[in-house]
Amino acid sequence: MSETYRDLVDTARQTYEDMWACDAYADISPGAQYVPVFRDMLVPLTTPVEAAFKPEDHAVLDAGCGSGKGMLALEAAGFRDVRGCDVTDAGLIPDARRFPFVQQCLWAPIAMAPADWVYCTDVLEHIPIAFTMLVVDHLLRVARGGAFFSISFVPDQMGHWIGKPLHETVMPFVWWRDQLATVGELVEARDLLHAGAFLVRAR
Repeated sequence: MSETYRDLVDTARQTYEDMWACDAYADISPGAQYVPVFRDMLVPLTTPVEAAFKPEDHAVLDAGCGSGKGMLALEAAGFRDVRGCDVTDAGLIPDARRFPFVQQCLWAPIAMAPADWVYCTDVLEHIPIAFTMLVVDHLLRVARGGAFFSISFVPDQMGHWIGKPLHETVMPFVWWRDQLATVGELVEARDLLHAGAFLVRAR
Protein backbone atom coordinates (compact mmCIF):
# COMPACT_ATOMS: atom_id res chain seq x y z
CA MET A 1 0.00 0.00 0.00
CA SER A 2 1.49 3.34 -1.05
CA GLU A 3 1.94 6.13 1.45
CA THR A 4 -0.51 8.35 -0.46
CA TYR A 5 -3.16 5.64 -0.49
CA ARG A 6 -2.60 4.94 3.21
CA ASP A 7 -2.98 8.64 3.95
CA LEU A 8 -6.32 8.72 2.07
CA VAL A 9 -7.61 5.72 4.02
CA ASP A 10 -6.45 7.17 7.34
CA THR A 11 -8.11 10.48 6.50
CA ALA A 12 -11.38 8.75 5.63
CA ARG A 13 -11.28 6.73 8.85
CA GLN A 14 -10.60 9.82 10.96
CA THR A 15 -13.40 11.74 9.22
CA TYR A 16 -15.98 9.14 10.17
CA GLU A 17 -14.62 8.58 13.65
CA ASP A 18 -15.09 12.32 14.16
CA MET A 19 -18.55 12.18 12.60
CA TRP A 20 -19.77 9.25 14.68
CA ALA A 21 -18.74 11.17 17.79
CA CYS A 22 -21.74 13.42 16.98
CA ASP A 23 -24.70 11.49 18.41
CA ALA A 24 -27.17 12.95 15.90
CA TYR A 25 -25.31 11.36 12.98
CA ALA A 26 -26.88 8.01 13.84
CA ASP A 27 -30.42 9.37 14.14
CA ILE A 28 -31.27 8.63 10.51
CA SER A 29 -30.30 5.28 9.01
CA PRO A 30 -30.76 4.76 5.26
CA GLY A 31 -29.64 1.19 5.91
CA ALA A 32 -32.77 0.60 7.96
CA GLN A 33 -35.02 2.55 5.60
CA TYR A 34 -34.15 0.86 2.30
CA VAL A 35 -34.63 -2.79 3.29
CA PRO A 36 -38.18 -2.88 1.78
CA VAL A 37 -36.88 -1.50 -1.54
CA PHE A 38 -34.01 -4.00 -1.53
CA ARG A 39 -36.39 -6.88 -0.89
CA ASP A 40 -38.79 -5.64 -3.58
CA MET A 41 -36.00 -5.59 -6.16
CA LEU A 42 -34.84 -9.10 -5.25
CA VAL A 43 -38.20 -10.82 -5.55
CA PRO A 44 -38.42 -10.90 -9.39
CA LEU A 45 -34.84 -12.20 -9.64
CA THR A 46 -35.05 -14.96 -7.07
CA THR A 47 -38.61 -16.19 -6.87
CA PRO A 48 -40.88 -18.09 -9.27
CA VAL A 49 -44.21 -16.34 -9.70
CA GLU A 50 -46.06 -18.96 -7.70
CA ALA A 51 -43.62 -19.08 -4.77
CA ALA A 52 -43.18 -16.84 -1.75
CA PHE A 53 -39.93 -14.91 -1.33
CA LYS A 54 -37.84 -16.42 1.46
CA PRO A 55 -35.28 -13.95 2.82
CA GLU A 56 -33.84 -16.65 5.07
CA ASP A 57 -32.37 -18.24 1.94
CA HIS A 58 -30.16 -15.20 1.31
CA ALA A 59 -26.91 -14.16 3.03
CA VAL A 60 -26.25 -10.40 2.96
CA LEU A 61 -23.16 -8.22 3.42
CA ASP A 62 -23.96 -4.67 4.53
CA ALA A 63 -21.06 -2.73 2.99
CA GLY A 64 -20.48 0.59 4.70
CA CYS A 65 -22.75 -0.52 7.52
CA GLY A 66 -22.20 2.58 9.71
CA SER A 67 -24.30 2.32 12.85
CA GLY A 68 -25.35 -1.25 12.07
CA LYS A 69 -29.05 -0.38 12.07
CA GLY A 70 -29.24 -1.70 8.54
CA MET A 71 -27.94 -5.09 9.67
CA LEU A 72 -30.56 -5.17 12.39
CA ALA A 73 -33.27 -4.27 9.86
CA LEU A 74 -32.08 -6.97 7.46
CA GLU A 75 -32.16 -9.54 10.25
CA ALA A 76 -35.63 -8.39 11.31
CA ALA A 77 -36.78 -8.82 7.70
CA GLY A 78 -35.67 -12.46 7.84
CA PHE A 79 -32.33 -12.40 6.02
CA ARG A 80 -29.79 -14.89 7.33
CA ASP A 81 -26.04 -14.63 7.78
CA VAL A 82 -26.02 -10.83 7.95
CA ARG A 83 -22.57 -9.29 8.26
CA GLY A 84 -20.97 -5.88 7.80
CA CYS A 85 -17.87 -3.92 6.93
CA ASP A 86 -16.90 -0.26 7.12
CA VAL A 87 -13.87 2.00 7.36
CA THR A 88 -14.41 2.24 11.13
CA ASP A 89 -16.48 0.49 13.78
CA ALA A 90 -16.89 3.76 15.71
CA GLY A 91 -20.54 4.10 14.72
CA LEU A 92 -21.72 0.59 15.54
CA ILE A 93 -24.47 0.63 18.14
CA PRO A 94 -24.26 -2.02 20.88
CA ASP A 95 -27.03 -4.21 19.45
CA ALA A 96 -25.20 -4.43 16.10
CA ARG A 97 -21.81 -5.47 17.49
CA ARG A 98 -22.83 -9.13 17.56
CA PHE A 99 -22.78 -9.35 13.75
CA PRO A 100 -19.58 -10.47 11.98
CA PHE A 101 -17.71 -7.29 11.03
CA VAL A 102 -14.49 -6.35 9.21
CA GLN A 103 -13.00 -2.88 9.51
CA GLN A 104 -11.73 -1.86 6.11
CA CYS A 105 -11.89 0.77 3.41
CA LEU A 106 -14.18 -0.21 0.54
CA TRP A 107 -11.60 1.02 -1.96
CA ALA A 108 -9.63 -2.16 -1.18
CA PRO A 109 -10.66 -5.73 -2.07
CA ILE A 110 -13.28 -6.92 0.41
CA ALA A 111 -11.75 -9.18 3.05
CA MET A 112 -14.90 -11.22 3.70
CA ALA A 113 -16.34 -14.41 2.25
CA PRO A 114 -18.82 -13.92 -0.60
CA ALA A 115 -22.46 -13.32 0.25
CA ASP A 116 -25.55 -13.84 -1.89
CA TRP A 117 -26.13 -10.08 -1.94
CA VAL A 118 -24.31 -6.90 -1.05
CA TYR A 119 -26.44 -4.18 0.54
CA CYS A 120 -24.82 -0.75 0.28
CA THR A 121 -26.88 2.27 1.32
CA ASP A 122 -25.82 5.92 1.55
CA VAL A 123 -22.21 5.01 0.82
CA LEU A 124 -21.16 5.65 -2.77
CA GLU A 125 -21.82 9.40 -2.57
CA HIS A 126 -19.31 9.48 0.33
CA ILE A 127 -16.56 8.04 -1.89
CA PRO A 128 -14.15 10.24 -3.89
CA ILE A 129 -15.38 10.23 -7.49
CA ALA A 130 -12.22 8.51 -8.78
CA PHE A 131 -12.88 5.53 -6.50
CA THR A 132 -16.66 5.11 -6.85
CA MET A 133 -16.66 2.43 -9.54
CA LEU A 134 -13.63 0.73 -8.01
CA VAL A 135 -15.75 0.24 -4.89
CA VAL A 136 -18.60 -1.16 -6.99
CA ASP A 137 -16.21 -3.59 -8.68
CA HIS A 138 -14.86 -4.82 -5.33
CA LEU A 139 -18.40 -5.31 -4.00
CA LEU A 140 -19.58 -7.22 -7.07
CA ARG A 141 -16.66 -9.61 -6.61
CA VAL A 142 -18.10 -10.76 -3.26
CA ALA A 143 -21.77 -10.73 -4.35
CA ARG A 144 -22.95 -14.02 -5.81
CA GLY A 145 -26.33 -12.59 -6.80
CA GLY A 146 -25.62 -8.88 -7.09
CA ALA A 147 -25.36 -5.62 -5.20
CA PHE A 148 -28.01 -3.13 -4.12
CA PHE A 149 -27.10 0.55 -3.85
CA SER A 150 -29.02 3.52 -2.55
CA ILE A 151 -27.26 6.75 -3.46
CA SER A 152 -28.07 10.32 -2.47
CA PHE A 153 -28.02 12.98 -5.19
CA VAL A 154 -27.80 15.99 -2.85
CA PRO A 155 -25.11 17.54 -0.61
CA ASP A 156 -25.07 16.28 2.96
CA GLN A 157 -26.31 18.32 5.91
CA MET A 158 -24.00 16.88 8.57
CA GLY A 159 -20.43 17.51 7.46
CA HIS A 160 -20.44 21.12 8.63
CA TRP A 161 -20.24 19.73 12.17
CA ILE A 162 -16.68 18.62 11.47
CA GLY A 163 -15.82 21.27 8.89
CA LYS A 164 -15.87 19.20 5.70
CA PRO A 165 -18.49 17.82 3.30
CA LEU A 166 -19.26 14.13 3.59
CA HIS A 167 -20.83 13.67 0.16
CA GLU A 168 -17.79 13.79 -2.10
CA THR A 169 -19.57 12.63 -5.27
CA VAL A 170 -22.83 14.53 -5.75
CA MET A 171 -24.12 13.52 -9.16
CA PRO A 172 -27.58 13.05 -10.73
CA PHE A 173 -29.50 9.85 -11.34
CA VAL A 174 -28.45 9.53 -14.99
CA TRP A 175 -24.73 9.78 -14.12
CA TRP A 176 -24.94 7.03 -11.52
CA ARG A 177 -27.12 4.84 -13.76
CA ASP A 178 -24.69 5.09 -16.66
CA GLN A 179 -21.55 4.64 -14.55
CA LEU A 180 -22.92 1.57 -12.78
CA ALA A 181 -23.74 0.05 -16.16
CA THR A 182 -20.04 0.28 -17.12
CA VAL A 183 -19.03 -1.96 -14.21
CA GLY A 184 -21.79 -4.56 -14.13
CA GLU A 185 -25.19 -5.50 -15.47
CA LEU A 186 -27.69 -2.88 -14.33
CA VAL A 187 -30.78 -4.92 -13.47
CA GLU A 188 -32.98 -2.11 -12.16
CA ALA A 189 -32.65 1.61 -11.47
CA ARG A 190 -35.22 3.74 -9.65
CA ASP A 191 -35.07 7.53 -9.58
CA LEU A 192 -36.44 8.61 -6.18
CA LEU A 193 -35.70 12.29 -6.92
CA HIS A 194 -33.38 13.03 -3.97
CA ALA A 195 -31.78 9.59 -4.20
CA GLY A 196 -31.69 6.51 -6.37
CA ALA A 197 -31.94 2.77 -5.84
CA PHE A 198 -29.97 0.45 -8.10
CA LEU A 199 -29.52 -3.30 -8.43
CA VAL A 200 -26.37 -4.44 -10.24
CA ARG A 201 -25.03 -7.88 -11.08
CA ALA A 202 -21.57 -8.94 -12.21
CA ARG A 203 -21.34 -9.68 -15.90
